[in-house]
Parts: sequence; C-alpha cells; structure tokens
Amino acid sequence: MNNMIPATVLLAVIAATVLKDCDAYLSEAAIKKTQQMLKTVCSKKHSVEEDVFTDIKKGIFPENNNNIKCYFACNFKTMQMINQKGTLDKKLFKDKMSMMAPPNIYNILLPAIEQCIGIDKGEELCQSSYNFIKCAHRVDPKSLEYLPL
Repeated sequence: MNNMIPATVLLAVIAATVLKDCDAYLSEAAIKKTQQMLKTVCSKKHSVEEDVFTDIKKGIFPENNNNIKCYFACNFKTMQMINQKGTLDKKLFKDKMSMMAPPNIYNILLPAIEQCIGIDKGEELCQSSYNFIKCAHRVDPKSLEYLPL
C-alpha cells in the first residue's frame, strides 16, 4: 500500500505554508479544487458512494458505514490535522484553516472547530473524524461546504 502524499496535495500544503505570512488565502475555487483532490485520494482508499456524500450534506449520517468514517480520517491525515497521538488536533486545525481559508470562511469553520474537536476522547480516528463532521453539521450546516465532502 502506498502511503505517499500525492504531489498535488503536498503542493497545496506547501503553498498554504508559504502564504502564511501574507494576506493571500485560497480562493473559494481553490478550496473546492483542494477538496476534489482530497476526495480523489481518499476515495481510492475508502470507497464511498456519491449518495452518501449527498445525504451527509442534508444531515443524514449513516452510522454503519466504516468507509465514510475512515474517508474523513484520511482527509484529515492528508491535510496534516492529526497530532502525533493520532487524534484530531484543534490547534493544528485552526492554524491550517487560518492560513488557507479567507476570514469569511474561517469564521464559518471556527465555531465547529472550537465546539467539535476533542469532544470524544478515546474514540479511534475514523470514528472521531466522523463525529467531528456530524458535530460541525449540527453547529453550522454551511461548514460542510468547506470540509472534505
């Protein structure tokens, strides 16, 4: 199994890091393109039917689908938002989003990050990633537009 991060995702992370010290954020189109790249990478590892994504955007969350749970974990790993303990990291998440997302989008994501990361201590990564997405939807359904779906 190949665990290398694809060059396009790596370039997006590098670009975000380089842009950190200036007021250049990813455009909404660039965010959508990054989401699509992540979807391509993680869908190869965790096959998910398109209707599952559609349902989640509507607030319908399948509880017996481990592929969707691990799909989200794959996205967060690829985006380097997982700490060395193997859990979603609120500080990493906030730092990455503040670098990449323009303030209007960051302000949509911030309440979900604040309220939803770290609420399920002890859960394995796939489940906690899924719980974050469910919680983010509860906090603000619009946040899912900017998370990896």
